[in-house]
Amino acid sequence: MLLLQLTLLFVLVLGGSSDYINIYHRAGDEVIMSCNSVNSSETSCSSIKWFYYRNRSTTDTIVSDGQINEDSPQADKLSLGRRCSLTITNISSEDAGVYSCYYRNTYDTNVYLNILTLSANQSTDPVGGVTLTCTLWVYRYIYCVKDSLRWLDEERDELKQDDDEVYYSRQKNCVSDLIITHQINHNRRYTCQFVINNEVKISADYTLVSTAPNKIIFIIIIVASVGLLTILVIVGLTVFIKSRRKTGAAAEDAPKRARVPDGEESSVTYVTVSYRNRNQEALPSSEVREPEEGEEEVTYATVKK
Repeated sequence: MLLLQLTLLFVLVLGGSSDYINIYHRAGDEVIMSCNSVNSSETSCSSIKWFYYRNRSTTDTIVSDGQINEDSPQADKLSLGRRCSLTITNISSEDAGVYSCYYRNTYDTNVYLNILTLSANQSTDPVGGVTLTCTLWVYRYIYCVKDSLRWLDEERDELKQDDDEVYYSRQKNCVSDLIITHQINHNRRYTCQFVINNEVKISADYTLVSTAPNKIIFIIIIVASVGLLTILVIVGLTVFIKSRRKTGAAAEDAPKRARVPDGEESSVTYVTVSYRNRNQEALPSSEVREPEEGEEEVTYATVKK
């Protein structure tokens, strides 16, 4: 087994492979890699081995005699398919590297899996803003040429260094940063492409959502809330003041009740007048008598102030 791994590593370093395949995917994709010499009649895959190389110093045996190596870090994502092809689900940057197929004790195929990722972070640059980072994850000893990673706007026009809205940091190997100093449009899409000889091998989009409108809405809500609270306070004070004024006016206009002080006698004169009917004989005014039965007696009172 050690001799086999050294042989495969020698092939990788010197590039002596007759089947040298480069494939490009985005993180999260499902990848299927074929072992080219295997024909459709192969069903058991007992003569198949798959090896994974992240770098020159590390070799993982991920499939041996048609069985997934459960000790492999990728074991839960690996499976064998038709013609003993190797399938990896939900790939990540950690899966980038070289996959080699060994069939019937013969080296068969090298597959170079390259994975493109695109992410956003608050920029640590002095000018601030947001930094989009585009990375092509490759076999560790492969390098990307200058300007192989390009940035496009929504109109598919390449972004330039002198644009008002963005500027570049320099591409370092297979990593390129796009620093956005200010975001005018609310939802704007940016595209990163990996290009070889003007041929686009893989691309990824990122829609950057501006937070500025959310801040404006938040400020508007606060101002509106304060304004509404102020209006409610003013209305409440106005109603309270008017209510107090009406209460005071009603108290002043109320009629004063007359009261007789305790201990004082009221000045009242009582006069008794006797009434008789017409058939009764008139008496001299000087004669005083008691009223007879049937006559009415009326008493009047006069109050002296």
